[in-house]
Amino acid sequence: MRISVCMIARNEEGRIGQALSSIPAHFEKVVVDTGSEDRTVEEARQHGAKVFFASWNDDFAEARNESMKYATGDYILILDADEKLEDGAEDQIRKFDLEHPGRAGTARIRNWSDGDWTQHRMIRLLPNRPEFRFFGAVHEQVYENGLPADILHSGVVIQHYGYDKEIYQTARKYERYQSLYKKSLKENPDNGYMWYQLGKLHYSQKEYAKAQEAFEEGIRLEQFSYYYYPPMLVQYGYTLKELGCSKQAYAFLQPFAEYYSNFPDLPFLLAILAMDIGDLSGIVPNYERALNIGETEIYSTVEGVGSYKAAYNMGVYYEIVGDRDKAIHYYERANQYSYAPATERLKKMLHE
Repeated sequence: MRISVCMIARNEEGRIGQALSSIPAHFEKVVVDTGSEDRTVEEARQHGAKVFFASWNDDFAEARNESMKYATGDYILILDADEKLEDGAEDQIRKFDLEHPGRAGTARIRNWSDGDWTQHRMIRLLPNRPEFRFFGAVHEQVYENGLPADILHSGVVIQHYGYDKEIYQTARKYERYQSLYKKSLKENPDNGYMWYQLGKLHYSQKEYAKAQEAFEEGIRLEQFSYYYYPPMLVQYGYTLKELGCSKQAYAFLQPFAEYYSNFPDLPFLLAILAMDIGDLSGIVPNYERALNIGETEIYSTVEGVGSYKAAYNMGVYYEIVGDRDKAIHYYERANQYSYAPATERLKKMLHE
């Protein structure tokens, strides 16, 4: 089985080398450049990629589909220049092909931003066949025979670094994406997912008032069954916290914790908000609820909120209130994940 990795790029000379180096050497590497003015093309060729060219028409799906035209493999794996393929991808793809031949599969995207890993899933692996194509000018989606492709997990893991504020600024992604989101929303103002993305974009630049406005536009649509909706609620809660409105966030989000009972990020945030507003009765139960739910593979999430981060925060709480045994217990739970802050606190407490 031959695998082609397809990438679109523009002015990515500082990142594309790392992305291409993470791809197994025997994979085909296809890069479509959409108008670089730096050394992106030279870097891509130096790292073994076949480079082609296309004009940029403010349409990511069009560019993705153009890149796939040059793939010769049995499967196409989509990777961006600000990403890195984790080890084991080839084995996962072969296993996926045995279990789901001829189907498209998601990758787990781990996003590094502001010292935290968040994660979500999206289709990045697809058979090299004409019935599979991308649709959507921004946050493009894979369709099969004109309908959204089924969600099947491939096991492939990709690290993404493009959400860092510095990268957004240097690559001018903020202006580009803001323009695309607003254009999309002008055409379809009831696209809650796009309001969510616009809110996240503003939040990443610490433009909290603008983020609040965008999230509230998405929330009012009440698309409760959509996968983006509970992560949007959480992001809205953090936005209100940044704006000094923790009490408002706490009251608003509490009912949703029951509705999305399999989403650990909600009780985790509620515990933080409870601490922020001085409601001690809401701290331990919410952290415990997050731990009982565990990590989620359903929604976009912050890694650790259903495991080591919740356990560590419980340890901090019990250390503050003077319950040494419980503090050590929860630090030990967090330390099982090699979480450095827990390791440090544990060492200090055991040697006091």
